[in-house]
Amino acid sequence: YRNARPYAASTTNLHDLSPEELVNMALTALQQAGIELVEWKTLLYRRMGVPLVVKDFHYLVPDEQLPLASRLIEEDQGLPRSVPPPLLLKTGGDFYAKASMYRVTRSTSVALAQHLVLYPASIAAFSPSDLEPQPRCLPGAVSLPDAVSETILVPKEPAVYASILRMMRSYPRYDPTRITLESDLSELIGYNLYGLEGGYLDVDDEDLCEELEVDRRIEDAVHKVEMWRMTNQLGDDEGWIADDLADVVSGRQTVEDIPWADAHH
Repeated sequence: YRNARPYAASTTNLHDLSPEELVNMALTALQQAGIELVEWKTLLYRRMGVPLVVKDFHYLVPDEQLPLASRLIEEDQGLPRSVPPPLLLKTGGDFYAKASMYRVTRSTSVALAQHLVLYPASIAAFSPSDLEPQPRCLPGAVSLPDAVSETILVPKEPAVYASILRMMRSYPRYDPTRITLESDLSELIGYNLYGLEGGYLDVDDEDLCEELEVDRRIEDAVHKVEMWRMTNQLGDDEGWIADDLADVVSGRQTVEDIPWADAHH
């Protein structure tokens, strides 16, 4: 990663602190400035039971507050802004193109650098009723007393699925953003809706499927989606979000089958 701007020497001591400490300080400063933060991607999926390693810390910010948030992080917190390398733009699509990335490690290498990443909230399009305050959940937060007492807005489970499905339909079939979303959805269904510790499963292994009671897990997951549909928790006036999700969860179709946008998106 190269820095978006010349890097002030005075900030080099910042990186004596852990990435979690730097993220925690930045989140607190943003919230104190009245900026509404929504937990997204890795930390959110971990909260939903997907055992991801946390490399970057992703948050949504109201579009109109993004310039202020960027200024506070760069100027007040002193975190250098990174420019993602072309390869990541090619493989990660809008997850890099629409990201404002602030480095929280000394290392700038693609393999080792960690970032606080802000996105315009419009990318995920949650409504206020989709969000609820929850305790902030940073790995390593045991040593961060502030992080335990602070809260962050967290999307409710059905809203996470609805947002991913809406996003998937807005990108062409082989767009890297769409492909990333397909992978996210598969993992969430495996770990969160089926409750499988391994996430993925070889459905041809009948003994294993029986041992893990896969049929019951699928049935329970389909029932849960139907409950979300009946209680209108998917924000789904036309009903297609519940249909798509039920089709994938029941195994009638795969994540790749979910409709996509025309290629001139």
